[in-house]
Amino acid sequence: MNDGLIAFAGGFMPLDQGVFREDAKMKKTLKANLMLSVAIVGSTGLWSQAVHAQAAQAAAVTATPSEREGIADIVVTARRTSENLQTIPVAVTALDSVALETKQILVVTDLARTTPSLSIGTGGTGPASIVYLAIRGQAQNSPNSLSDASVGIYIDGVYVARPIVGNLGFLDAASAEVLRGPQGTLFGRNTTGGALNLTSNQPTDRYEGSLKLGYGNYNQRMVEGVYNVPLSSDVAARVALRYNARDNFYPNLTSGKGQGNVSGDYFGRLTLKWSPSNLPITATISGDFNDYRDSGNPNAVSAINPSGPLQSFTNISAGVQSGAIPANAPIPLSATFSVPAALFANFLQPGANPNLQSYVNPYFTPAGASGNNWLATYGRPTTGNPEIDNLHNLTVGKSVTGTFTWDMGGARLKSISGYRNSRANNSLDLTGTPTGGGAFVTEYINEQFSQELQLAGTAGRLDWIGGLYYFRETGSERSDSAIFYNTPIAAYARSLATYASESKGMFAQVNYRITDEFRVTGGIRYTWDNRSINRMGITDWRAADPVCNVGANIGKKASVAPCVNAESRNFSYPAWTLGVDYKISPSVFVYAKTSGASMSGGFNSRPVPQGFSSSFEPERVKDAEVGIKVDFFDRHLRTNIAVFGARQANVQRIVNAVFTNAAGAQSLTQFVSNSGKVNTAGVEFEGTAQPWRGMEMTGSVAYLDAKYASGSRTEAGVDRSVEPVTQAPKWTWSAGATQEFKMNAGTLAIHGDYAYVSSRAFDVNSPALGATPAQIAAVNAGNAASVIRAYGLLNGRISFALAKPQIEFAIWGRNLTNQPWFTNVFNSYTGIGSTNQFQGAPRTYGGTISFKF
Repeated sequence: MNDGLIAFAGGFMPLDQGVFREDAKMKKTLKANLMLSVAIVGSTGLWSQAVHAQAAQAAAVTATPSEREGIADIVVTARRTSENLQTIPVAVTALDSVALETKQILVVTDLARTTPSLSIGTGGTGPASIVYLAIRGQAQNSPNSLSDASVGIYIDGVYVARPIVGNLGFLDAASAEVLRGPQGTLFGRNTTGGALNLTSNQPTDRYEGSLKLGYGNYNQRMVEGVYNVPLSSDVAARVALRYNARDNFYPNLTSGKGQGNVSGDYFGRLTLKWSPSNLPITATISGDFNDYRDSGNPNAVSAINPSGPLQSFTNISAGVQSGAIPANAPIPLSATFSVPAALFANFLQPGANPNLQSYVNPYFTPAGASGNNWLATYGRPTTGNPEIDNLHNLTVGKSVTGTFTWDMGGARLKSISGYRNSRANNSLDLTGTPTGGGAFVTEYINEQFSQELQLAGTAGRLDWIGGLYYFRETGSERSDSAIFYNTPIAAYARSLATYASESKGMFAQVNYRITDEFRVTGGIRYTWDNRSINRMGITDWRAADPVCNVGANIGKKASVAPCVNAESRNFSYPAWTLGVDYKISPSVFVYAKTSGASMSGGFNSRPVPQGFSSSFEPERVKDAEVGIKVDFFDRHLRTNIAVFGARQANVQRIVNAVFTNAAGAQSLTQFVSNSGKVNTAGVEFEGTAQPWRGMEMTGSVAYLDAKYASGSRTEAGVDRSVEPVTQAPKWTWSAGATQEFKMNAGTLAIHGDYAYVSSRAFDVNSPALGATPAQIAAVNAGNAASVIRAYGLLNGRISFALAKPQIEFAIWGRNLTNQPWFTNVFNSYTGIGSTNQFQGAPRTYGGTISFKF
């Protein structure tokens, strides 16, 4: 190779023109180091997702790749204080406002495209705004109001308890940090998998603002505005507003309306900051409001049980058996209706159920029954079901956050107070078929308050932090099911629960520097929880005098006996961490640690079948992790690697079932059960490279092995060790690049990224103890259909930012290959008789114009 050239990213570049430029004496050393770097990167196959971040309070604007020499320091608050990402013993993916914009991280679910080992589900039987976060195979996929997540969401330091409002949009965001591995010591309960730490921009002492206008396909329209104003020398205010809407992604011939239509997404935040110049204190208060409305979660049939009730409406198994439809493949019948007309007609043929034959015959006529003509001519059996005719998601959330900080010289006192109120109502088509076989309607109302006090400081070689935490929430949850509406086998049921939870905790963590390079860390937290529930259940919500479905009065009329069951429980558990780290050189940092954390126990707000408890125990996790973080070539190549293993006990998993009470009445139910033990192990790699001026290459890769322990059993005694662990893809990886070109008129930036996730199970059921071979086979078939197949998403963005005035023009595209993909699963193969998968967005594209002043 010519000594005047270096090979990088498949091309050649003169040494005296790149950022690796050195004097002649250094060329030989540089060449050897570069070959080593390429070998390291080549052995992993990928480079990690970019890890841009800035301190939450930083006033400086983050430099773009073309403006900086070397990869910038990344300041994170992963340990509740500002630290350099490269010298903390935590695996963190962090993105600042520039990275969020460039990589089109618009909502929380988009973070799965940038973070190794992170899996996110959304929608499902809950509202579209719900998120189910999983890190390193530790997941909770239930919308139940008294079950918690394994990954905590924190907004400006305040814990968001209910995931129903978790799919938040990033407006005027300063940074997003994804912490992987148990974080129970400093962040508290329900962080067994990790934590998501979101920080919004704070008011500054400058007059500044921005306005963004956007339009895209599906009539997507968007307006965002931010304005910052100093009200005095000590007080400043900042306001951020957003409006977003679009037409439906997928038509639904069942209801005659589209699904995925966002009729309105409104968000606003007002923040006030007081920072007196003559006092070492800062006080901030902010309030926000979010109103989100759409036309329901689109879903597609992935399997229908040939022996189940839904078969009587479809005859879909005949199509599968003939080879016309691939077995266990999602069938977009209620979505795009790309199925041939002849097959569509076959899909609508009645089954052989004699109880339904006379009922469905008027609606299913073989002659001429094809495509849209069938619906127009013959109607459907579920006509008049208000929940099917009006599929929707409605979520309203409000919050107030107050932060007070007092710098006392050798210590710092910080108070974080938070109040949140949310309400979500959604109606879901359970079967995803043109016949509209059933609906599931839920309403969640929640109110929470939290207060945290932190005291942190330094004493010689000792850094310490301690604190107290209090949390309380109240709310209600209503679930209505309407299965086979207006048919002889119709099932209607309602469950209603009111609840209250209270949690108290105290924590302390210390870091002691034995030498300037060698440090030990130890921390502990203890939590006390009290939870109570009043549960009501009735068999027919349409009846004037329904029958009780829960408690001691099952089978009795509600007019003569209360249909209420009240329970309460206390839980307590520790969290801890112990580790060592060593700074081998200014650019090489290694660490090893072990941690323990718990996900709170709770109650099921809906009925549970015989053999299962109405409450469930805390899930407990112990893990071990080693890592290395290295900067090469004068900080133009960065690699971070983590290797981990964990053991989970009392694993909490969701179960879907048709519940038959003591009176013989049936209803659809969904509940959480402790399901044995899970062992996980894996490795994660992240990296960033700046091979020449203006170029930044990023990527990540993670491998995860997650399995139920041998002999692991549900509380009903069923062995789960052969079942897949939910939301635990074996492989996730991403790759991206941004090239900036500086011009006299401004800066042109071209970005592209690709993210891949391997197949993953979402909703896995277990056969009942003593089940027959046929019943076991049916459960296995439903589980197979609940696996979301592997997919990859390609995205891109091109922008041109004028130097003066500060105007940016951008065009963007998401899912550019129009890859079909799915976000969640509803597995009722042995209940209703079908398994459905919920569809992600198709190819979208558009443009924006942004003004800064």
